[in-house]
Formats: sequence, structure tokens, C-alpha cells
Amino acid sequence: MITKFSWLLIGSITIHTILISTSLFSQEVESGNQVASTPSDKHEGGYLLMAPLGSTDVHLIDRDGDSIHHWNGKYRPGHSVYLLDDGSLLRTGSLGRRGAFGFQGGGLGGVVEKVSWSGEVTWSLDWASEKHVSHHDIEPLPNGNFLMISWEKKNKEECLAAGRHPALLPRDELWVDAILEIHPTGTSGGEVVWRWSPWDHLIQDIDPEKPNHGSATNHPEKIDINYVSFQSRELGQPDWMHTNSVDYNPHLDQIILSVHGFDEVWIIDHSTSGSENPGLLWRWGNPQTHGRGSDSDQELFKQHDAHWIEAGLPGEGHIMVFNNGQGRRGNYSTVLELATPAFEGGRYLRETDGSFLAPKPIWKYEDPGNFFSSNISGAERLPGGNTLICSGANGRIFEVTSDGSIVWEHINQGGFGEQGAGVRGGGARGGAIFRVPWISADHPGLRPTESIKKKPARGTAL
Repeated sequence: MITKFSWLLIGSITIHTILISTSLFSQEVESGNQVASTPSDKHEGGYLLMAPLGSTDVHLIDRDGDSIHHWNGKYRPGHSVYLLDDGSLLRTGSLGRRGAFGFQGGGLGGVVEKVSWSGEVTWSLDWASEKHVSHHDIEPLPNGNFLMISWEKKNKEECLAAGRHPALLPRDELWVDAILEIHPTGTSGGEVVWRWSPWDHLIQDIDPEKPNHGSATNHPEKIDINYVSFQSRELGQPDWMHTNSVDYNPHLDQIILSVHGFDEVWIIDHSTSGSENPGLLWRWGNPQTHGRGSDSDQELFKQHDAHWIEAGLPGEGHIMVFNNGQGRRGNYSTVLELATPAFEGGRYLRETDGSFLAPKPIWKYEDPGNFFSSNISGAERLPGGNTLICSGANGRIFEVTSDGSIVWEHINQGGFGEQGAGVRGGGARGGAIFRVPWISADHPGLRPTESIKKKPARGTAL
């Protein structure tokens, strides 16, 4: 098992980025906290797709922080947005944090829309009912479909039948995060063509009379229905998993999830479903979720944006995770690049005791005392090897080199327009941002824009 990442102080210089040898964890390359104070030509250009949580609009901004194109909308983000190759947005919409059909909480969505470059809604999906609602993230697929995270409500009787302890049902229900593949139909609606649910892969050790009785320690591919995080504001809260990101790897035909409530990332198989699906192919971040280890073995703390680095980019095939650090001693965030264990014979290699092998640490960015986002956020590898980081809770976006030098920075000081007015980083009505996709200058979805720049994005580029 790898040890927790550490940070060093040498004199008054913060050592915040560590390059880690793929063979020896102890080998480190260090750099000081260098921040550009004048415009720099070291950033990788391109544009940023910005959807502040306090606004109903989406903006495409340049590296001067100016909006060069925008899409008006009806809904605030719920939370992710993507620019497609045909120039359309695929965006989520929120029915409001205060709830829809009894669901309420951070990341609540309920709406997905496809919007043309000119702003016309060409397709929409309403995914909110008494039984389910979409939330947080979607993922466009190569076949034109998309993946979606959906809370699915289970009542008290269903939970007890599955082995949930009665004391862990203070509100008599659970919201279980299903992953759905949606095939859009017509101008509205869609067909669920694939589905994965943790409910098909549960294990419990309190009632031997139930068919899913067993040891989570011996079966890490299954999900303990009685696991709860003691850091939760409410022990046994309905929002049990709070999955906040979904990403697809077309080469492996696998999906990676960031499961906030478990402080873990999970990889699942997309080629099978239902009883044929093997459950979790790999998990990492908090071994206590399946009866192993202790607090000292926990590596992830309320993480977001777990994804594979795309083919053709430096580090391709590795996993990148924004480790928020909420609840970690010192409360500081890190961005991690990790190499998963080998995938052979349809499974990730395991230890001799059956536990999943830990990933190999490759690269890390950190700056304790200066870099912390308690929630949301993300990071993305760029073609030249730099990494774009969105410290979402405080609306800060910055680009770092492989040695940790900051070469560009932008602060979103509020939402765009009247609907986005608010204090920077002040929650859903401020400048908070779920994450900010990078758009290359030759992205096929870009269309001609006016030479005169649009309204400023209320930020500052260094």
C-alpha cells in the first residue's frame, strides 16, 4: 500500500509539486511556488468553457478573460457542460438545490439540453420524478449517446430487504446512484439503452438469511450497503454515495466514477449490465469502505473529476483526480496523476489477499495554505504537458507546468449577468464553478465569432 503523499517546506518556499518516479515513490523533483506577475507566453492558449453555478448562461472565454461567445439559458448548471464537435452545447440544468420531487442537495440537476451555437434548444431531457433525478455530471459518448448519473430512490422496505441497518435510515429512504446511458430521441426525451446500479452489487454482514450476506473485506468488488462516512453531516443521510463525476474510456470500454460519499474512485465495466456485470473492477481511495485499513490509510478526501487522461496527451491512459482534501488534516487540495494496476484477463490485478492493488503515483500538484477547494473543482492535462486546474469553490482557474510553475491565472469574481450576481466563491449565487473544460483553438465545434470581444468575464489573467 502506498503511503500518504507528503508536502515539504524548505525555508520560506512552498514545495507544492512533486514528480514521482514510476519505480521509486521516494524520488521527488521539487520546485518553488513561482507565480507569473506579467503576461506569459508559456500557457497553452485555447479557450475555456465556463458555466458559473450562479448563472443561467455559458460563456466561451479567451486567455484575456474576455467572453467571445455565450449561450443564454433557462436553468443554472446542474453541473457539467460540454462543447460538441458540431458546435452545440450539451449542458445540464438544475431544477434548484431546494429540491424536486423530494430530492434536494448539491449537484441536483433534472434537465439535460443540447443547444446550437446560435442558442436554440434542439433537444432536451427531463429526468426528474418521484423515483429519480439526474445530478452533477454527464459524459458524451462516441456513438452520440451520453452517460448520466441519476439518484434512484429506494424506500425503507427495499432498503431493509437489502440488508440496510434500520439505524441508518433516519429518513426511511436511500438515494442510490445509477449510471445510465441515454440515447436521445427526436427533439425531446431519450431511451435508456444501458444501466448500472450499485443495487445489483450489494453485500451486507448483519443478516445471514438474506442472499447478499457476506464479507465486504473478502469481496471488494461489492458495495457494503451499511457503509457510511462518519464525516457526513447526517449519519445515514439519503444521499448515500453522492457520485460527482463520470468518465468513459473507449479503449477499455470502462467507466470511472468519483464517489464522494465513499471517498473513492470506482471503475466499472460498460460492456455488461445487470447480473452479468462483475461489479467494481477496481476501487481506490479509502479501504475502510470495505473493511480494510484505518483512517491513516485513506488517500482521497471528497474528491471530484476522476477521469482518464485522453489518448495523445502527455500521461495518456493515466487517471487524474482533483483530491479536494475536505476533512484531511490541514484542509488542502491536491491534483493527482495515477497509473492504475495492470488490466489483464478482464480484471485489474490484485494483492494475494484479494484486495485491489494501489495505483502508482506519477505526478502531484499541491500548495498547502494557498490551494484549497472544499467542493466541486477539476483538472485537465493539456497537449503541451501543462495542467489546467479549476479550484471551483473559490472561482480560481490556473495553469501549471509540470514543475508546478503557475503560468496563467483567472479569478471568476461572480456569475455572468443579473442571474449570476454574487460574491466570488459564495456558493451557488457566486463565482463558484463546477469545472472548466479547455477548448483547443482548432476544436471542430468552434464557429466564427465577432472580432470585438464580448463582456469581460470578471477575472484577471496574470
